[in-house]
Amino acid sequence: MALHNWQMIDAIASVVSASAIVAGTIFVIIELRQAKTDRNFAISSHLFELWQSPEFQSDQLFLLHKLPASDWQTFIGLGRGEDAERAFHRVGGFYDRVGHLVLKKLIKQEDILPTIGGDAVAVWTRIEPLVREARRNENPFLFQNYEAVLPSCIECYYPNLVRPPGNNSAGAGSPAAEITDEQDVKRIEPSELYEFVRAGTATVIDVSAHDNSERIEGAVRATPNEVSGWLKLIKGNEAIIGLYCT
Repeated sequence: MALHNWQMIDAIASVVSASAIVAGTIFVIIELRQAKTDRNFAISSHLFELWQSPEFQSDQLFLLHKLPASDWQTFIGLGRGEDAERAFHRVGGFYDRVGHLVLKKLIKQEDILPTIGGDAVAVWTRIEPLVREARRNENPFLFQNYEAVLPSCIECYYPNLVRPPGNNSAGAGSPAAEITDEQDVKRIEPSELYEFVRAGTATVIDVSAHDNSERIEGAVRATPNEVSGWLKLIKGNEAIIGLYCT
């Protein structure tokens, strides 16, 4: 009888011990998830504070509205270390750091890109020629993370369809010129878009940061996967142009 009791006690102890291990594991998982959430919140909040600062906004508005040159040699000829170069590196460096954090999955892109994505795209359309020349002449890795996250910026900030080139009053050849406000866009269902693609009156472009062989049927992917590449895929006679990201 005593032996039977000890076997029962041992079995109960094993169950309690196993339950304690499971409960401890669940607790650790919950703590880690909460720590990750807290980290995402802290980083995205700090980034937003930097983005919202008067100094950053002043430099960003300078690049958007007062950039004095569109080629690198003319740009640096205005004076190394002056306001224009400082704004170029401050703003570009900020978006490059955001790109790094997003690509490394240290922050959730949906926590930050819907807020800053529109400005990131707008600034890139202004400084892209300078960045290309600077890479050839000085730093081949300049703002690579910034450029890599642009598809995500567009997906977060401009989730609607865009109109073909030439249908907008903005500057010709500017990627921002083809992006419409939401109120100008007629939403359609995926099945309807597919019929447009089959009829040859729509182009669907995969702008995902990483290539995915299992893309939507009829979708195309640009080389290079950036604004200049996407524009090359637009023939100009499409009724609809769609962007999607996975």
